[in-house]
Amino acid sequence: MATRILIDKDILGWGEEHKRELLKNYEDILLVSKNPDLPQRSFDESIARYCHKNNCDLMTGDAKSYTHFFEAGIKSVKITKYGWWKKGDRPVYLIQIEE
Repeated sequence: MATRILIDKDILGWGEEHKRELLKNYEDILLVSKNPDLPQRSFDESIARYCHKNNCDLMTGDAKSYTHFFEAGIKSVKITKYGWWKKGDRPVYLIQIEE
């Protein structure tokens, strides 16, 4: 099980709103654009590699971001529809590497 969660740039506001909830399951909450290794314009493949290297799950609103995990050489992921972000009017997906 991952010890960190990375919040993708498209749902940063959702991540801030749900910080307490996430800290029940994760030791660290990392934010794309607030992490020097993942600037605002990070590509999904870079995010996938970062998650793999740093034992992170990913929260995103991008339904197709999982494809970039495969491009990064990861063979298996689990995708869960975690919820709906009302303010951002978009779904929130949890992507977990299963290797």
